[in-house]
Amino acid sequence: MFAQDTTGLKKATVSFNRALMEKDSVVLKQLVADDISYGHSNLWLQSKQELIADLFNGKIDYKRIETGQESFTVNKDVIAVRSSTKVEGLLKGTAFSLNLQVLQVWKKVKSNWILIARQSVKLM
Repeated sequence: MFAQDTTGLKKATVSFNRALMEKDSVVLKQLVADDISYGHSNLWLQSKQELIADLFNGKIDYKRIETGQESFTVNKDVIAVRSSTKVEGLLKGTAFSLNLQVLQVWKKVKSNWILIARQSVKLM
């Protein structure tokens, strides 16, 4: 069962990153919990509404999200996913390139994975 869960979860994480880069609000609304805590390495915290709105209001534009090897910690219907991730884009029109350690917490709701929390820290 764990292998099946992580396979589905890997697909969800790929879909999530693609949706951020493609500004696909339909997919983001499906994958992100209404009460998410979405934390960035600069201590910026977003709600679901802000996460989606900021893709369209010019605040943030993701150009590349490259996830390294992922590790999984399973606790019943919740899985924590840790990865080293390279992110490039524009923040208020200024280019950025970051190497991050990302923690995402996903919960299985029926047959779908939903992102309930995310936090990143900048790697030196």
